This record gives sequence, C-alpha cells and structure tokens, in this order.
Amino acid sequence: MKSLIRLNFIILFLLIFGCSKDSINTNQLSDLTVTDIDGNIYNTITVGNQVWMLENLKTTTYNDGSPINKYEFGNDWHNGNTQIDYYQWADTFDLNRQFDEELPFDYYGAMYNHFAIESGKLAPKGWRIPTVVDFIELENYLSNNGQLGTEGKALKTTTGWLDLSGNGTDAIGFKGLPNGYINAFGGPTLGGGICTWATNTVNTQNGTRVTINLFDKTTILYANNAIQIGAGIRCIKK
Repeated sequence: MKSLIRLNFIILFLLIFGCSKDSINTNQLSDLTVTDIDGNIYNTITVGNQVWMLENLKTTTYNDGSPINKYEFGNDWHNGNTQIDYYQWADTFDLNRQFDEELPFDYYGAMYNHFAIESGKLAPKGWRIPTVVDFIELENYLSNNGQLGTEGKALKTTTGWLDLSGNGTDAIGFKGLPNGYINAFGGPTLGGGICTWATNTVNTQNGTRVTINLFDKTTILYANNAIQIGAGIRCIKK
C-alpha cells in the first residue's frame, strides 16, 4: 500500500511540475515578439541558443527614422554607378496558383539592395542581419536533431513552393518562404521557387555577398552572389 501511495505521489509530482515546465517554454516562444520602426510585429522562435524572427523583414524605414527609397521600374537598382539604397516588395504574383487566395503585398517581406543592407540600420534595435556563422550554427542544430542532410528542407514551409523546388517539412516551425530574389536590373526573379536571405558577409575584392538559399536541394545552399542581387532578410537577436 505504501509503495502504491508513493508511486501515485511521484506521478502527480511529474504531472504538475512537468506540465509547468512545458507551459513556460511554450509561453516564452509565443510571447516574445519584436516590433520594427514601422510598427510591424514579428513572432520569434528559439532554436538552440539562437532567437530568430519568424518572418522576413518588412521595414521601409531605417531604425534611425530615415526612409529607405522605394524602387520604381526604371531606377538603377544596382547595375550602374549610382549608390542609392532601395527596397521593393517580393514577387507575390503566384502564377502557378500555389494559393487559393490573393496574397498580401508584404507576404514574403521586403527585398533590399546592397546599399540598404550595408547601411547597418535595417534591423530593429537589439537585432541584426545574420552572419554565415549564424546560419551554420542553425544548420548544425538541425543536423544534430534528426535533420542531417535535410536541413534546407526542414526550414521550408510545407506549402507554397513550385514543383521544381518542392515543399519542405517545416520541421522546427521556421517558416522559410520562397521570396525569390531581385536581379541586377531590379526585376523580381523566381518568386515561389527559391528562398534568398542576405548575410552580412561581403567580399569586396570580387564584389560578392554570401546569401542563404533554400531551393531544389534538401540541404542549405551558401551562394556567393554578385552584390547587385537583392535579397530578403531574416533577423537574429543580438
């Protein structure tokens, strides 16, 4: 009888305190948000020792209050010598009918050119543009937690991707969306087919920036793209 009472007590203790711990973790993930200077609110996710935004950056204003130039067709995105910072919204045309409803104009977030990224004023206070090392740490977390060889697929959403790229598993709820990229002439390219995130890693000698791509492979692609290419930004907490 004493053994039975003791067993019941242990079970009750685990239920009470075990559930409390889970609830704390869940609340931390759901309650932690960040607001940019334009008032856009972003949910976040904790992955290992990192805290990431769960959406691509949407701000059209620098964190010091100054505006970012909105790109218009015919402007020089970054094909000539004019060093003007620009943003534009990612392509949401959905030509292959991946979605039943019309997408909001900011669904994939904003795309920024080299001069906007290099301003150092895009991320909200307390946040930053990630480094290549940050993404490698994220990749290693996935590799060590059941996603070895499928790290890229694990970051992609389960719907919305073109057949040529394939949907992901969204294994940790990172919600990587196919925002495409902006070519050197300012044209949206491969929306719905590729996810392109900028890093702060630039090689000034050959004029390239490392971007993170989720595309038609199951792994994460680290690409040395020309700095003329425009990309989205997924911020990480400092």
